Amino acid sequence: MQSTDSQLTITFRAIVAVMASPSLRRLQLAYLGFNAVESGTWVAILLYAYHATGPASVGLVALAQLLPAGLFAPLAATLGDHHPRERALLGGYVLLALMLAATAAAMLLEWPPLAAYAPAVCASTVLTLIRPAQYALLPSLATTPEQLTAANAVSSMVQAGGLLLGPLAAAAILAVYPPGWVIIALAGATVAAALLVAPLAQLRRRPAADADADTGRIRIRWHHAAEGFRILGADADARLIIAVLSSRSLMIGAADVLFVLLALEFFGTGESGAAGLTAALGAGGLIGGAAAFLLVGYPRIAPVLVASAAACGITFAAILVPETATLAPVLVVVAGIGLAVMEVAGRTVLQRAVPNRLLARVFGVLEGLDMWALGAGSILASAVAALFGLQASVLVFAAVLPLSIAAAWPALRALDRRTLVPQRELALLRHLRLFEALPPAAMEGLAKSATTQRVPAGAAILREGEPGDRFYVLESGAVSAWKQGRQLRRLTARGDSFGEIALLHDIPRTATIVADQPTVLLVIARADFLGAVTGNASAALEAARVAEARLADEEA
Repeated sequence: MQSTDSQLTITFRAIVAVMASPSLRRLQLAYLGFNAVESGTWVAILLYAYHATGPASVGLVALAQLLPAGLFAPLAATLGDHHPRERALLGGYVLLALMLAATAAAMLLEWPPLAAYAPAVCASTVLTLIRPAQYALLPSLATTPEQLTAANAVSSMVQAGGLLLGPLAAAAILAVYPPGWVIIALAGATVAAALLVAPLAQLRRRPAADADADTGRIRIRWHHAAEGFRILGADADARLIIAVLSSRSLMIGAADVLFVLLALEFFGTGESGAAGLTAALGAGGLIGGAAAFLLVGYPRIAPVLVASAAACGITFAAILVPETATLAPVLVVVAGIGLAVMEVAGRTVLQRAVPNRLLARVFGVLEGLDMWALGAGSILASAVAALFGLQASVLVFAAVLPLSIAAAWPALRALDRRTLVPQRELALLRHLRLFEALPPAAMEGLAKSATTQRVPAGAAILREGEPGDRFYVLESGAVSAWKQGRQLRRLTARGDSFGEIALLHDIPRTATIVADQPTVLLVIARADFLGAVTGNASAALEAARVAEARLADEEA
């Protein structure tokens, strides 16, 4: 596992690398505003629904926003493949600003509630266009592998920061003004985000050849989604983790509604109090997301899921205890930490259990189910509160995660035992700059696919002119590279590697590698190496750089 100090160092380096690029700086600042708008708007719409159409309508309004967004999300993710991504992103921000302005106008001019709900639903649907375009743009704006890695890391931090800042800003406005003014402020923030990304659409032009005009691409996406459901139908482990993560989303959807009801009916803290509770959940997510970095390579995920679910359930129920009611925001922060760690832990074990080639489709299904679970949580929380009272609803949903994990505990323990993390191999692969950009799932996948080879002194590991079928990492010992009787280099450091040239260029081996002393190597098959490296833009660029440098050295 990475130490806290090393993770802080990586985080600082990532921020500096991204801020050094004007284009990436604009993109990330706009994304910060986007996430603040998303979370702040959600709070304001639910508060408006409470006053305009009654407490029972809060869950229905939440569901009305989530369902169209969930249906549109798969199509929205493909639009950047058919149009320049810079323009798709700019168009998304402009549409979002217009929909928010229309929502605010309906609220402040006291038009019928449906006149406010309709553009609000459209706004939530437009949100699904912006996030895919954001992530699709990063590789084209980053100029080095390190910068792309840093940009992805900063995007995660920016997302968490926006989810905290949005409700905080809403709370400050709601202390003085009605929800309509929150929407106006967030529409202004969206305009600012559009102005930030507008120069990108002018400065960068994607070549026409890059724009895929084949409308069959959309049909392929839907086919992949169906394939994801078929995979789940055949894989009990994947179904188990998807169910656990969906219960988490159900809890979050319920919390969105319950925070409004708690602030207005139980604590008496008003609209700003509801936004404050949402902000507290965001703060917990920020802390939990940072702490979850320590889970990379952690061998046992089931106990982490239990602890996270218990922390979330206990602190959520404790809100109702009179002696702890004043500490409600602090308790919600702890619940947010539990939810964040639970998400990372659940996704990690899912990545370990599902073959890498199938992960994209399984995660596509998970994203869609998340939307539906959020909507179900919203409507169920509202219904339970209406039928049995607010306190009963809080207790019911506080028990959702602990009971879900308790029911799944035997299966989770068995899954942990079947998906042991190869710690030795993982630690060795972390030495390679070539793999720095790989996400934990890909890194763990490589580690699991690797085998160990022991070579006696004087033996040839590979020979010049042979087909290339493996990539090698030095664990101990020393090797030398020879070409036509000339020594090119000697590798002695743990983590030194060789064999990538033939794999990346699909050519015969360009040199002979001989063990100078008894040597232990970690060996990765061609398909596993290429699948991991070429599937990640940053890793692919770094691999190409290493291969080109060694080819130039051999030809000198």
